[in-house]
Amino acid sequence: MKRKPILLLVLVVLLTFSANAALAGDLQQTLLDKLPQPKDKLTRAEFIAMLVQAAALPAPASPVTLPPDVPADAWYAGDLKAALAAGIISGSAKQTVNPNQPITQAQAVVLLSRVLRTPGIEAPGPLPTPVPNSHWAFVPFTWLIKEGLVSPAVNPEAHLTPAEGAALLDKAFGSGKLAKEIMEKSQAAQAGLKTLRGTGNMSMIIKANPAVPVQGVPSSISMQAKVNYEINTEQGLHQQLSMNFGGLPQTMPAIEMEQYMVAEGMYMKMKDPLTAESKWMKMPAGSMPDFVELMQQQNKFMQLPSEFDKYFRYRLVGEKTIGQKNYYELAYFGNIPDLNQFMKMLGSHVGMSQDMLKSFEQSGSIVRSITMTGKILVDKEKYFADQSTASAVVVFNDKLNGQPFPMQLINATFNFSYQDYGSKIDIKLPAEAAKAEVLPLDAQVNSSTN
Repeated sequence: MKRKPILLLVLVVLLTFSANAALAGDLQQTLLDKLPQPKDKLTRAEFIAMLVQAAALPAPASPVTLPPDVPADAWYAGDLKAALAAGIISGSAKQTVNPNQPITQAQAVVLLSRVLRTPGIEAPGPLPTPVPNSHWAFVPFTWLIKEGLVSPAVNPEAHLTPAEGAALLDKAFGSGKLAKEIMEKSQAAQAGLKTLRGTGNMSMIIKANPAVPVQGVPSSISMQAKVNYEINTEQGLHQQLSMNFGGLPQTMPAIEMEQYMVAEGMYMKMKDPLTAESKWMKMPAGSMPDFVELMQQQNKFMQLPSEFDKYFRYRLVGEKTIGQKNYYELAYFGNIPDLNQFMKMLGSHVGMSQDMLKSFEQSGSIVRSITMTGKILVDKEKYFADQSTASAVVVFNDKLNGQPFPMQLINATFNFSYQDYGSKIDIKLPAEAAKAEVLPLDAQVNSSTN
C-alpha cells in the first residue's frame, strides 16, 4: 500500500514544476464583442458561449441534439452544442437549459469549475466561502476561491453583468502574452541545468474510505516533514527528512531519515526508535522507479507539447518584491482525470522506459483523478523559479479489482525554495551505504501495512 502513494507523489512533484501552460491573450474585450445585444444581466446562453470561447472547447465530434428551448438558428447554438458534448451543461427534467435566464454567480462558478475539472471534494482549507457546506455550489466555490478566481465575499445569488462574466473568464483563462513569455523564458533558462538545491516542508493527509471500515485503522493519518535536498540529474538525489505523524493509534516519535536515490538503487538510513541506532538499508530492486532516469527526463517534462494543454493552465497573478529580488508570480491549475492515459502520453513524449511506465501502471488503476494547484515565483532577472507553493489531491476509485479500496484520498501540500541552480553538486553514495543489506520485500510490505 505504501509504494503506490510514494509513486504518485514522485509523479506529482515532477509535474508540479514542469507542467506546460495553456495561456491565452487578453480575452475580456473579445468575449464582450461576442455578445450580439448585451443587456444589464448576462444570460446563461451568453455566459456559456463566452465560456466555450475562453476555454477553447472543441466542436462536437458527433451530432448533438439541442434542447427544445434552444432555436436551431440561435447565435449561440454551436457553443451550446460544444458545452453539451463536453458535459459542461445538461438539460433539466424537461431537457431544457433556460438559455435566456440571467445567470447567478453560483451558477457561473459551477460551470467554470466543470471546465477546469475541479474534483468533487472540498478544496484543501479551511477556506471562507459565501455558501454553507450544504449548498449545491459549495465544493466548486472552495476551489475557485482557493485559486483566487472568486472572492469569498460575493453574493452567490447575484446576477452577473456581461462585464463581470467576461472579467471572471479573462481571469481564469486569459493571462496575456506576458505570462506566456515568462513561462517560455523560465523554461529556456532552466533547460539543461543539471543541479540545484532545495529546502522546505510538506504535509500529507491520507483519508480512509468511509465505505470500507477497518477495525483499528484511523479515519485519517497525517504527516509533516521538513526536507533539505540536492539534485544532480546525472547522478541522483540526496535528501534529509524529518517527519512527524499524527492520527495513528499509538504515539510515534519523530523520524529522522537520510536518503540517496542513485543509479545503484534507493538507500535510506533511519534511527531505530527502540535502540536509537542508525542503519543503512537498500530498497529491493524494482520497488521504485529509476529516479535518475526520471531526473534525466526533466527537460522534456518542462517542454510538453500542445496535447498536454488540456491538463494544465497558468495565469499571471502579478509582480512581487522580496528583499532585493523582483519576481513574477504565476498561478497554475492542473487536473489529470485518467492517470493511465496521461502516463501513456507522457511516456511517449519523454521516452520513459517500459519498466518505469509499469511502475506507475498499478497506481493508475486505483486513481480517479489528480488535481494540482500552486503558485511559483519566477526571478525577473534570471527567470529561475525561486519559490513555490503547491497542493495536490489524489482521489482514489472506490474499488480495485471489484474489491472496496481502503483509501479515499491523499492531500499533499508543498512549500519550497530553490537555490544553487547549475552549481557544482556531486551525489555520491557513502561507502557505508553501499554495503547496506537489501530490505526484504516482505518486511517492506509489513512495514507499510502496520
